[in-house]
Amino acid sequence: RFVTGERIQALLKETPNLRTFGATEYMDSALTLNVLNELFLRGSPSRGRGRPSRGSEVVVDDINDEEEDRERRQDCKDLEAVDLTGCISAVFVSALTEFVNMHILPSLDGQSNGCKDRERRERGHASQSVAFARGEPLKFPGLQRLCLRGVKSIQPHILTPFVLAFPSLTNLDLSATRVTPELLAALGDSSAKLRSLALARCILLTGESIKNFLIRAPAAARIEELALYGDRTFPSPLSTEDLGDIFSLAPCFTSGELTYLDLSSAPITKELLHDVCRPQPKLRSLGLSYIPDLELGAIAQFISSKAVNVEVLTLISTSPELDWCTVGAARGAPRSSALQASIALHSQVIGPLCTLPYTSILSTTPIVPQARTRLHVIELSVPALTGLGAGAGTWKIVRSKGGRGWYVDTASGLVGGELKRELPGDHPLRKEMERLADANGNVSSGVGWHARKMEVLHGYGMLGREDGLYGAVSFAYQG
Repeated sequence: RFVTGERIQALLKETPNLRTFGATEYMDSALTLNVLNELFLRGSPSRGRGRPSRGSEVVVDDINDEEEDRERRQDCKDLEAVDLTGCISAVFVSALTEFVNMHILPSLDGQSNGCKDRERRERGHASQSVAFARGEPLKFPGLQRLCLRGVKSIQPHILTPFVLAFPSLTNLDLSATRVTPELLAALGDSSAKLRSLALARCILLTGESIKNFLIRAPAAARIEELALYGDRTFPSPLSTEDLGDIFSLAPCFTSGELTYLDLSSAPITKELLHDVCRPQPKLRSLGLSYIPDLELGAIAQFISSKAVNVEVLTLISTSPELDWCTVGAARGAPRSSALQASIALHSQVIGPLCTLPYTSILSTTPIVPQARTRLHVIELSVPALTGLGAGAGTWKIVRSKGGRGWYVDTASGLVGGELKRELPGDHPLRKEMERLADANGNVSSGVGWHARKMEVLHGYGMLGREDGLYGAVSFAYQG
């Protein structure tokens, strides 16, 4: 309650070197129009870069104050990143709508806009752009990373021009928003060069629009992190045919540069993984949840042959071998199916992919055994984790602060940038992993793997780590 619009505005005026700004649903009622003006109109927009060149009438009232604001903002640095995750308050929605109408949308009637500007001035809302024509939309070339995850109250006619006003985007999270196929098409033709893109649970997007964007859009050619997560409530709009085209034609797939990929709930088949998808040697985190007909053997074969550097794999409600609760309810399978699921997981995935090979003690040549892949974390559904009991060997269950949980090899971890297995019992990393397993969910919100939210303030993307409410969105919340 102490975070008010007036205080944020006053703080922003005293921080000319500010480069990143993050807000949450806990304080989004403080995101007033004046705050948005202070955030986005600093730097290049106040120096004229990205602003329309045609002039119009200048209103004399309060011109000195506005000129002072403009000159002050000229000395500020451009923002590089903005995170507005979950901001849905009526104050914020109204402020962003007014900001877009005032500064970004082209004017269709100069006189009426002049009257509206004058009225806003009388209400104390200083408009940075009143002295300039608005026949063309204002651009913000300095901002490179934008997260609007869960900003679902912004309507498409406001969301579209707002996102397109940032021509230099490299990281963009539009998950759970009203992004439309039209916005995706326009973004594809923009000057953006996306490295990280999240479009999870976007109910207005079609499989055709996603396919065309990934295959044809210059802005999507260099994507390294792609989140198309869907679940049972909001499944992926992609068809098997769409996936075949994307796997074989989309530059981000054919280049082999992907490091993070989530295709949960997409209708992926064994044939697509083995015969169509290219090798992904740099892939580190792979989401394949909510694909009930995809067998464990097909997933294990794909990782061992085409994606050996995958470290984290999500399998929530995936594979007939693991989804034992559904099988039991629908077909009268015995309770022992939980044991069968555990055996299937260890025999088909963990054993072949994560276990060090045996070496002969008679060999005279020193051999450092290596597992076939780097996999050491597997996300599973709550019933599947429950069926695993206390785990097996060094594999333990680590639960998040919310509804997610992972089956983790506590004796494996990154040491000096290299994955080490069978760490000694007194190794600090192994001790910490065992402590997290023993905590049974009593952990910080930043504990977890395979983030659902993009980290934009530091630029680490989908492989980044966050705490607080951002961490809860990334690792704790199930939906």
